[in-house]
Amino acid sequence: MNKKFTFPALCFFLIFGTVLFSLNLKRAHATLSVGGKTLVLYDAASGAIPTAPLMNFTDFPTGAASPAYANGVTIMDTTTSGSSTYAGWISNGTTTTEFPILDRTAGFQVDFTVQVENESHTNNNRAGFSIIILSDDNQGIELALWENEIWAQNDDTTGGLFKHGEGTSFATTAGLIHYQVIVVNDTYSLSANNKPILTGHVRDYSKFSGFPDPYETPNFLFLGDDTTSAQSRIRLGLVSVTGTERTTSTSSPLPPGSPTPPPLNIIPSPSPTPTMKDFDFCPLIHYRP
Repeated sequence: MNKKFTFPALCFFLIFGTVLFSLNLKRAHATLSVGGKTLVLYDAASGAIPTAPLMNFTDFPTGAASPAYANGVTIMDTTTSGSSTYAGWISNGTTTTEFPILDRTAGFQVDFTVQVENESHTNNNRAGFSIIILSDDNQGIELALWENEIWAQNDDTTGGLFKHGEGTSFATTAGLIHYQVIVVNDTYSLSANNKPILTGHVRDYSKFSGFPDPYETPNFLFLGDDTTSAQSRIRLGLVSVTGTERTTSTSSPLPPGSPTPPPLNIIPSPSPTPTMKDFDFCPLIHYRP
């Protein structure tokens, strides 16, 4: 995707405002604790790269940015094959066995450990590495990682669809960093190595029209380079998602003349066969330049 961005009394007010912002950010993060089912999608300690069905990798042109395992992490590089390369990992409720429900009311979170070794962009509304997180009602957030800043992609109500939104100065190149994105109701919160660094409102990107269009896919996660206007080389160490565990309620038909219905037989949903039929990100991520 091509990316988007936008981030003696006088002294007192400036200082006071900064303190208030810091306190609000810490308070928001402190209240957004999430419980539920945690699914580890990738752990570099496995000694391998992320693979299906937990995380499905796609790149275009095919083979242009094949991930490789080296020095204890997975490396993905879209800087060597030209700006037309798209690449990244997809995981969602359809393609990934036991992917939890990302319910904003109940709250959910995504954890990932990554180092952006280098990133460049020709459009200030784009980034060479991004993460897209969408809830079960298609609301969520896309965060873009530059070398020196992390920022949110706007929607049409917060500054223009896929325009640079709120951000924070941050050195994403400073080694492997553990990030955590928590979403509760209408708010997302981002922390880095357990320190809150950014918060804001969730977005609705469903106004985007293109193909493929992941922004109307519920319970959706993407990490990678989704634009021709930027490129990056990253080191990936961990990805996990925490949300509501899936269950299926079934009941027997009510026998004729039965005065009361039989009890519900609630069983865990069977593990689906990995498939990409309901969401096809193939062969490329061609929704934004």
